[in-house]
Order: sequence, then C-alpha cells, then structure tokens
Amino acid sequence: MPLRAWILGLFFLSNQALAQTKSRPLQPAVQPVVRTEGGMNYLSLSPNKKLLAFTNDRGQSLRIMDLATQEVVEVTPHKTGPGFFWSPDGVRLFFRELIREGDGIASELCAFDTILNQKSVLDTLRGSTGYPLLNPYDNSVFMMHEKGILQKRLEFPGERPAQWQKAKRSVVGNWVVSQSAVLWLGELGLELKKMPDDGTGISSFSLSPDGRRMAWATKGGKVLTALDGADVTLIGEGRDPSWHPFRTLLVYAAARRVGANVYDYDLRLHNLSGAERTLTQTPDLKERWPIWLDATTLLYTGGNTTDLFRLDFPEDPSVAQTAKVNQKL
Repeated sequence: MPLRAWILGLFFLSNQALAQTKSRPLQPAVQPVVRTEGGMNYLSLSPNKKLLAFTNDRGQSLRIMDLATQEVVEVTPHKTGPGFFWSPDGVRLFFRELIREGDGIASELCAFDTILNQKSVLDTLRGSTGYPLLNPYDNSVFMMHEKGILQKRLEFPGERPAQWQKAKRSVVGNWVVSQSAVLWLGELGLELKKMPDDGTGISSFSLSPDGRRMAWATKGGKVLTALDGADVTLIGEGRDPSWHPFRTLLVYAAARRVGANVYDYDLRLHNLSGAERTLTQTPDLKERWPIWLDATTLLYTGGNTTDLFRLDFPEDPSVAQTAKVNQKL
C-alpha cells in the first residue's frame, strides 16, 4: 500500500473513532459511600451537607449519620415516616413522632439538636397527625391533625430572610401533607383542597426550594407534581421524588415493569417540560431515595441493600433547560 493511502486511511479511522466517542453518551460515575447495619429510607441531607437523616424500611428508628466520621446517632425509635426536615443552618432536625398511649396515639412535634445531642418537644397533639412541612417563605411548620391545621413559626439564631423570602407571593397558600393525600391550604387558610391522584395514599413527597411546587409519590406508584395548588401533572410511574436545589428539575426512582409487576427501579431526571434522562440501568440493583449532594451529584440507596451510593453525572443540555429559583439572596 502506498504511504499516502496508508496515512489517509489512518486519519479516516482516527476521525471515525473520535466521532463515535463524542456521540456516545457519558456514563455517570457511581461510587459506594458507606455500608450501614440496616436499610436507609426517606433520606434527608442537611443544608451544610454534613449530616444525613434516615429511617428504617418501616419509617421508624429515625437516625442521623455524620458523613465525615460515619457515626450514627438514633434520634427516636418511634414512627416518623417521611415527616422530618432540617433547619436552614443544618444544626437541628425537626420531626413528628407517633407514640402509643394505652389505647390511643399521641403526636409530638420535636426538634433534635445535633450539637447537644438533645431532643426537645415543641408541641403535643392527641391522635394521629399528618407530616410536618416547613414553608421556606417564613419558616412556618404546617401539620394536619384531627381538628384542623397546626401552624407554628420557627425562629432560628441569626435568621436573615433573603429577598425572595421577603417578596410577596402572587398566590397565597401553603402545602399540607397527610398520610392519605396532598392538600393545598389557600384563601388565607379558609380553603383546604385535596390534590387529585390515584387515591392510594402518600408514599413520599418533596417540596421545591421556593415552596411553590410539590412533588409526591403515591403508594400505588405514581409520581405527580403541582404548582401553587393547581395544574397536577403525572411525571411517571415510580417512587421517591426529589427536587434539584435551585432548578425546576426532578429526580425520582422510575419503575420498570414486566406486565403488572414492578421488578426494578432506575434513577431518572425530569425537567417538567417533558424531557427526561435515565441515569442508571442496573438489572441487579433497585436504586431508591435519591437526594442532591450538589447540582450534578446524587446520593441514593440500593433496594434490599444497606449501601449508600454517590453518582456524579455530566449535565445534559436537553434536560437542564429549566427555570432557576431562589438565586437572589
């Protein structure tokens, strides 16, 4: 073969290989983070990214893990379900626990100080209650109970509201979540509207950083979202929705079915405009409970395992075209 033809052939093959490499989607990098003694459910990461709160698969035994030392502290052995959230400074964990008292049940709204390792009871209600939810506009907690809606304002040391928190909302209302439904409390507290879904009960939920969008998964396996108490949208079949820290971007555990049976879950991004991207496709691991470590990094667990994983993925322009929220401090 002439030297010129050999060089041209080599140049062609190199360009072809480069083109194939550029067109091939980048695969997310998965790293195991830690292995625990039991399962991890309802993951919640503190705002300072240092502490991870979770329960067992029955929604009991609320615990906190220090991600640096992997030390685990049990906050309460009682049932909380997904009803817990962090203070803005990441120091206190607020939760609702159900305690059996004879033939009845009492609900206690509590706070756990991670520095003092001390629990304090903020309020006690007779009977079962819904899940406490923090409104990010004014740091008020809303929780449904047998006689109405409990609203409690939380105050934090050195609290300085951002400009977006001070701004007036065009729609006045707050989200409320019970075990059976997601509700919108509107008209200055005079209207309580149930959001339509499949009616099977609430499995998990996530409130967007600006407090306007709610995403929830039903026990029947439907993931839905709504804006300001209206416009309910079905995202897909799956579990465990989680909002991006500053974009209208949602990650959830998408279900894979064979007939009527779900046999696996894969992590999937959805940007509310119809664009989706599947991040994981592992036939031997059910990816569950994704939460955002940063803009392009997730922490999640594997179903039927005691492992916590970290997933780093490149931003996909087709999915990332989303609105930014809470950027003006």
